Amino acid sequence: MPRSKDETKVIAIFDATLSVVMKTGFNGLKMADVAKKAGLATGTVYLYFKNKEALINALYLHLKTEKTQAFMLAYNPADDFKTAFTKLWQRYFDISLAEPERMLFIEQFTYTSYLTKKTKEKGDALLHPLFEFLQEGIRKKKIKNILLPLLISQLMGPIFEIVKLHYNKKIEVMTSVKKSLFELAWKSVSR
Repeated sequence: MPRSKDETKVIAIFDATLSVVMKTGFNGLKMADVAKKAGLATGTVYLYFKNKEALINALYLHLKTEKTQAFMLAYNPADDFKTAFTKLWQRYFDISLAEPERMLFIEQFTYTSYLTKKTKEKGDALLHPLFEFLQEGIRKKKIKNILLPLLISQLMGPIFEIVKLHYNKKIEVMTSVKKSLFELAWKSVSR
């Protein structure tokens, strides 16, 4: 009978991988460096992930799942569309700002060849509730009738850029800045 995975070790491996990838990129990623950073033997990392490609795919899904679940907690179907939109946008922004390395990793790997087709499909499926919400906004003529991938890009792209500027200490995101950014986002998609 196969041994079950120790979730504590998996999280340690994920955290170490994120840290190493942010410093070295994918090509510089070595399982031995991940193991050292996680405080584990290299063989232990290989027990959990057969190679760095499998590790990157698992980490991507882990991070995207956590982020999607965390920001979708802001969604309340009883809210009117703009209130729900506002809460979702603000929650996504706050999470991205609080966890820039995770956001940068997801952004970096979303469109790379390192992810398998299966991983990309699972990652896209995580956003299905958000797609349904936005489709409803289009149907009710609350937001512009834009292809969903373009709409998502229009909303998330500026957040990525602002978080990068904040992360690189080019700007400080204060409440007034966040409010202005939301107004720009809303104006860009609302009818």
